[in-house]
Amino acid sequence: MEVKSEDSPIGREPVDKLLGAMTKFNADQGLFVAWGGFKGNVQKELASQFFRLRLWTQKELLEQLFEQYERLDEDLKAELPLKRVWMVASQDEVL
Repeated sequence: MEVKSEDSPIGREPVDKLLGAMTKFNADQGLFVAWGGFKGNVQKELASQFFRLRLWTQKELLEQLFEQYERLDEDLKAELPLKRVWMVASQDEVL
């Protein structure tokens, strides 16, 4: 797993380094999280690696956090306290 927190999109080189480390250590799966996203060519070029290496932006990271939050250990939830808030959605958001 590798995480980059910068706002700018990540290019191919850091992703290739993670793939190299995965090969070196015989890792079957990897996750690369880039808060600023990935350059357009990265996801296209690595589409064939989808089941081996997942590429998450902040959107995917937050979606997974919100989806899995209730399943987290209570100690972890205490470190990251979240509260569900309901609000009326606009007509565009409903679809």
